[in-house]
Amino acid sequence: MPEFYLIPKRLARKAPALATIAQWSEALVFRLIFWAMRKLSLAHAVQLSAFSFGWGSRYSDKADKARTNLAIAFPDSSPEWRDQTTKQIFRHLGCSAAELIKLEQIWQEREQRIEFVLEPEARRHMESKRATVFMTAHVGAWQVASLVTRQFDFTINAIYAEESNPIIQELLLGPRRSFGEKLISADAGPRPIIRALNSGESIIMAMDTRPDTGKLIPFFGIDALTNTSAVGLALRTGAAVVVSRAERLPGGRYRVTVYDPLISPIPDAPVKEQAVAMTEIVHHHFEDWIRGYPQEWVCLKRRWPKEHKL
Repeated sequence: MPEFYLIPKRLARKAPALATIAQWSEALVFRLIFWAMRKLSLAHAVQLSAFSFGWGSRYSDKADKARTNLAIAFPDSSPEWRDQTTKQIFRHLGCSAAELIKLEQIWQEREQRIEFVLEPEARRHMESKRATVFMTAHVGAWQVASLVTRQFDFTINAIYAEESNPIIQELLLGPRRSFGEKLISADAGPRPIIRALNSGESIIMAMDTRPDTGKLIPFFGIDALTNTSAVGLALRTGAAVVVSRAERLPGGRYRVTVYDPLISPIPDAPVKEQAVAMTEIVHHHFEDWIRGYPQEWVCLKRRWPKEHKL
């Protein structure tokens, strides 16, 4: 996750005292925005948050990361298109923040707000409630994607990346904790995930960001460091791997799509090779979503190795 959202990292890291001030300043801004969103209707909360994050994009060095990612994923795009798309990305980040705060309300109003679309084998799998590794990407209303697991009464463990600012982390994790999800830090290693899957529980994670360790797997045709361990753990424990997506529709509505469970294209190969092959399939899903809605891909961290920077 970003070390600083609203203040350039280089400026904030010049001195420890300045970094502390930066974190407290950002925490105050986030507290005010989140407080206001809780008081507003869903539509007004999304509008306020989208405006606030969009306005803050001009001060964030994360905008450079987004433009670089867009340049690699869309090499034929113009600088003007990338600038405009980056501004929209920050607005959609704001929408996602509001949706997280309003997740309980969205769930309570699901009959009016959510359309669940399940492919044939996906429906049979969801009804079986087998242990599953659910995967999504930071595209569209990714915070809403997890609601399909509640619709089918899964016990969910959400994998999260720790925030450098503990105040902001609590603001972001609080709604999920109160929503009944169990939380596992991405830095906790494989043991908590193995325990959850072996006990019949499921995992949900967004895995389109660059991990600290992993395998180089093509993403938009260029090798990118990618987490394959989640798929590997699913293969070792007998859990399914399912890709799901949430899209924003007009009128404060959402479409949550669950795809058929992934099948290894090389079932007789070693687990590590199968994990790479299945993760490539996951990447193909993400690429399709991003090509369709590049302005909704919240890509605020360098996705590819530095030598691919354009």
